[in-house]
Amino acid sequence: MPKFEPGNTIGKAGRPKGSRNRLDAHAYACVLAHVQHKRGDPPPEEYAGTNLWMALEITLKTKPYEYSRQVISMLPKQVDFDHTVTRVTEIDRIIAVIEEKIALAEQQEAPLMIEHEHVRRPQ
Repeated sequence: MPKFEPGNTIGKAGRPKGSRNRLDAHAYACVLAHVQHKRGDPPPEEYAGTNLWMALEITLKTKPYEYSRQVISMLPKQVDFDHTVTRVTEIDRIIAVIEEKIALAEQQEAPLMIEHEHVRRPQ
């Protein structure tokens, strides 16, 4: 019986919840481990002998450009983070310290100067 016909009980539940997320998580973890893997060391136990690990090995050896392209394509297209708040307060604190130093320097007396007359030497 086709999947979407009335009375079909096989595909009624669809794919189990989270199954795609588990596959994605496994693939990302495997690729991350492969990228961080030092050449010549044995692969991590959880990925050793898996088809994905072997495919990554073959692609890296035969087509390194394609390997890099595929790994980069897995990275998020846009990363949003908010780090400006702490950075601005740090810069404000540094500016305040500099302004205090300038104010203290302006308040100090001018350095004493030794005055003398210019004396011409006889020729």
